[in-house]
Amino acid sequence: MSITAQLAAIRSSLIAVADVQPSVASPLPSGSVFVGSGDSLSSAILAAPYGHRAMSSGDITWTGTLPAATHAVIGISHSGTSGATVRALRIARDAGVRTIAITSNPDSPLADESDELQLVPNLGIAEEIPVGGHLMLSLGVAAVSGQDTSGVNSALAQALSGLDAAVDDAVEQLPLSAPTSVSVLTLPDLRGTGDFFMLKLIEAAGISVRTVALEESGHVDYFIGPQPHLALQLIGGAGRQRFDRLHQALEHTGQTVQQIQIGAATPVSGHDQLLRELSGAVFGSLLAGAAAHRWGRPPFRGGAVNMDASHIKLDGAPVATH
Repeated sequence: MSITAQLAAIRSSLIAVADVQPSVASPLPSGSVFVGSGDSLSSAILAAPYGHRAMSSGDITWTGTLPAATHAVIGISHSGTSGATVRALRIARDAGVRTIAITSNPDSPLADESDELQLVPNLGIAEEIPVGGHLMLSLGVAAVSGQDTSGVNSALAQALSGLDAAVDDAVEQLPLSAPTSVSVLTLPDLRGTGDFFMLKLIEAAGISVRTVALEESGHVDYFIGPQPHLALQLIGGAGRQRFDRLHQALEHTGQTVQQIQIGAATPVSGHDQLLRELSGAVFGSLLAGAAAHRWGRPPFRGGAVNMDASHIKLDGAPVATH
């Protein structure tokens, strides 16, 4: 399916489904902990601008401890069967901490472990590199955090208008062959997008990818080489001069550096900031799929990757990923 067709399907689905309706008592205690795994962790990161924390659900599950001063734990899973996330909420409940589930499945184990439930719609679209679940879960994160999510679906669909041309341009700028590794560089206004870019490039192309805070690329990535390495700079509304200067420094060491502007080149907050992050995630999913084909690396290695996710499922639960 072409990038244009994939984007059209996402936009149509966004317009067709109902907006996320907030259903959790607010306000949340400051510093509440949002947890998830994989795509759901990318969604959790979007809670940071609202004054909350995000962490891998496994950090709670496999240590058996909650971070200091935790007054609420919010578990995120589209299917509601991600094992570590269910267990993290169970640990929080046993500790007497308020628990909230963000999921599309009200009958899931995650919902059973929560005191409160924030439901999100299912876009129900066939995707080569999934992004729909992340979009809905992210809107759930915003709703739980007190953001007004009414009208966001149509606003996001509008924000995605013309994105296919920008993705096509970015694909044409990619190296002709797969790099040995990729660094995704961001400032905080695109931290969730950067995490999602990383996941999708790993899933689609099967190469080593990491996210890096912009300033750390100047301290660490400067030493990468001489193997082929791609540095993707995701630029939002801040820090353009710093991105440009580091672009020059990294190119000087022989790296391939590519800049991608996400949204308008001006600072935003609130509703517009959420739209920037979500449109950036769609950009990342489309770019990752196209990059895999450009580099001759079929997504999920042409069926060679075991997709039953048995190592992360809740014991006895139906097949699910995030």
